[in-house]
Amino acid sequence: MVRSPLLSYNAPIPKLAMAENLLLIPSPFYRCAGPNCGVLKGGSDRWWIMWSSFGDYKFPVMHLAPWDEKLALQEGAMHVCGEGCAQKLQSQFMGNVLQSRVRGNGG
Repeated sequence: MVRSPLLSYNAPIPKLAMAENLLLIPSPFYRCAGPNCGVLKGGSDRWWIMWSSFGDYKFPVMHLAPWDEKLALQEGAMHVCGEGCAQKLQSQFMGNVLQSRVRGNGG
């Protein structure tokens, strides 16, 4: 079998030059994480950021903060359109914690 001089299977594959620190461009659209909500963020100043962590504690902790663009970009941040959705998420969080405790105690 004769190989074409233009196609060589042994030729090194050229590497594409890519920036090592690619900038992640955040989406300008934030959607509410509240149960059955999904509203897109507009100009309202009533939005909040929620997240959970274990931190220095040995149990889950729910955090709530007023809207902040830097916090909104953090991994695990939940964007919340107002008090109602924040309360629903808090209730879900509390239920999940209690349910996991029941499972952890054998029932």
